[in-house]
Amino acid sequence: MELAKKMKYYYSIFLLLAIVNGHGAWGISQEEETDLENKLRILATPGLKVLRTDYGDVFDCVDIYRQPSLNHPLMEGHIIQMRPSSFPEPSMDDVPMRSESVEVGVKKGCPVGTVPIRRIPKKNQQRAKAFLETYSEEQAEDNQSLGEQPGGYFKAEVQTRRKMTSRYYGAEAFLNVYNPKLNTKQQFSRMMMKLRYGNEDNSTSIGVGWAVFPGLYNDTLTRLHAFWRGDYDDRSCFDTGDYDDRSCFDTMCSGFVQVSSRITFGMKISRISNYLGNQYDIKLTVSRDSSSGHWWLLYGWKNEPVGYWPKDLLGDLTITKGKWGGDVYSLFGPLPPMGSGLTFEQSRRSRTYRSACYIRGIRIQKKLGGEFLNVNGLDLEKREDLPRCYNVGGQGISGTWGYTIYVGGYGGLCNW
Repeated sequence: MELAKKMKYYYSIFLLLAIVNGHGAWGISQEEETDLENKLRILATPGLKVLRTDYGDVFDCVDIYRQPSLNHPLMEGHIIQMRPSSFPEPSMDDVPMRSESVEVGVKKGCPVGTVPIRRIPKKNQQRAKAFLETYSEEQAEDNQSLGEQPGGYFKAEVQTRRKMTSRYYGAEAFLNVYNPKLNTKQQFSRMMMKLRYGNEDNSTSIGVGWAVFPGLYNDTLTRLHAFWRGDYDDRSCFDTGDYDDRSCFDTMCSGFVQVSSRITFGMKISRISNYLGNQYDIKLTVSRDSSSGHWWLLYGWKNEPVGYWPKDLLGDLTITKGKWGGDVYSLFGPLPPMGSGLTFEQSRRSRTYRSACYIRGIRIQKKLGGEFLNVNGLDLEKREDLPRCYNVGGQGISGTWGYTIYVGGYGGLCNW
């Protein structure tokens, strides 16, 4: 391993240790805490109605025109788009394995004209902010040569091959839902679909899927999850110009415009798959609007609009890479499981889709406002940062499932 990479790795571990307090919580400086208090005041928009869930979350039903996302400096004068200009054409495989109920505490959701905003405790905001100061997908590149070191950030995914002509305006997939059992609170395990413009660590990106992430949600439930990053040229719109000023989990900061009255990031996914048992999946679609240029998120096989990342934040861009798969993070070993905890190789040997976690119906949109097309396996490449622990493999295209991959792994001490 190069000396520079070793120094970078040990520095990142030192920094993580420095921001984790004695209770296992992510910590921040006094100056950052003051800045966080200001942001929390923005997020604490009075609600017209309160929804309380049986799993401890509280959602405020906020006037759609007073939601916190509109406080972003680049969103001044923004006019909310209530629905996409057009919807993707349904496909033969647009039917979930089993019906997935949608909930944010009560089935009726928020009243008309309001949107659910999850109350986020200060300690959760602190953990997210501190984590973003050290979280970088570039770590995964270095981790490929860090097999002797405890912990790290690892991926197993397929991604479109980078070509000069690569231009995408949307992507979608059905993600099999599991609840991997973590070892400590300083870990996460996710299954994601990602869209990216630019290189790995300096790019505009959107990621949606599900996550078990106690550092963010203060529990081990499987939740609807998102991560996005804008790569602005105008740094006057930041507070400090730091990485986390352009990055966000879920709706923990201004940016994502919520329009759904019942679906929001951070919601608990109510039905979980079991190994060799019942299987559940959720369909997620991200697509650039052909009229406004906003990047819409649609949920479920009925393509229900959740909200959008505005063109004001992401810019006038087209995506150059799509990714589908899992990623895990651990401050220390042993590593957490990914997906169901079984690898693609184990699933292939068992000859059943009920073992390793699958992502099916993987499609991309090559024309603005155009139809979604099955990906071609020849146009995809694998990325496995720790293949003896987590791996991914394609099963090709079937008549009912579209293009499908299986991804996951057991974690543990496989990187020592």
